[in-house]
Amino acid sequence: MSRRQGGHPPAAAGRSLISLSFSRPPVDVTEYIKGRGLYADDTTGGFSDIHKCVLDKPGEPKAAVAVKALRLGNNDPTALQTRGKKLRAEVHIWIRLDHPNVLKLCGMADGFARLPALVSPWVENGTLTKYLEGPGREISKGARISILVKVGEALDYIHSQHVVHGDLTGSNILINGGGQPLISDFGLSSIIEEHNMTSYFKSHRPGSIRWVAPELLGEVEPSTKPSVESDVYSYGCVMLHTLSGKVPYSEIRDIHVPHAKICGGHPQRPTDLPIEESHWRLIETCLNVTPSNRPKLLGIVGFLKTARGV
Repeated sequence: MSRRQGGHPPAAAGRSLISLSFSRPPVDVTEYIKGRGLYADDTTGGFSDIHKCVLDKPGEPKAAVAVKALRLGNNDPTALQTRGKKLRAEVHIWIRLDHPNVLKLCGMADGFARLPALVSPWVENGTLTKYLEGPGREISKGARISILVKVGEALDYIHSQHVVHGDLTGSNILINGGGQPLISDFGLSSIIEEHNMTSYFKSHRPGSIRWVAPELLGEVEPSTKPSVESDVYSYGCVMLHTLSGKVPYSEIRDIHVPHAKICGGHPQRPTDLPIEESHWRLIETCLNVTPSNRPKLLGIVGFLKTARGV
């Protein structure tokens, strides 16, 4: 990430404008956040500002953290209260998830935006998309399958907690310094989308449409909500991306992807980094236009473990 020059985060001098109450409150780490640095992040598409900071709590080692402050364009108090309630619901979900491949929520902090900011460990290699374009470009097929197994197990765990991720993409899977994946961002985009009178395509990050299940595109049933099956579709896109190094539907522009998906079209099979026939068939099954025809995550993970020789 590159440092963004100039300016200070909104509300930097005081507390956030909207206070949230919790039955199981996350730790307020505001007073322990040091060295605020504002970083540009081209994966958030206007949803948030990412600050790389230091968490300096007494009796604990200093740790680099990412402070995610939601960027909300609407100052209307009613809208802010509603989005605050949505954020509170997402925090309730995140705080109870405990899995080695799910990003940890360290706490919340005031003074970064109109809503409290979310604090999590700083993940050295950034998003899966950036990792596959950079330091992970030459990793082995076995390492790629290992990433997929761990993401699949984490996603299955999330589902076992009666949670649907709803926005699994190459930007919401982070890779730490040891090359291990961490799933992040549980529904944060929906805080924006819920108050944006546009389609899913227009309200989500540029490029994220490539991972979205066709039933969520709003063309046939606009009221359709994310589900376990739509997460499996997105996971199939993560498989394609991880095994090939290419984002789903890389052969066509963003604007043409929804039509291709709704018509049942699959992305082209990449040739630069060949995908084995059995893996490709599994990806195609995950991308089935009919949600009930998609495989179960445990079956996918079991197949990948066998393929990896586990």
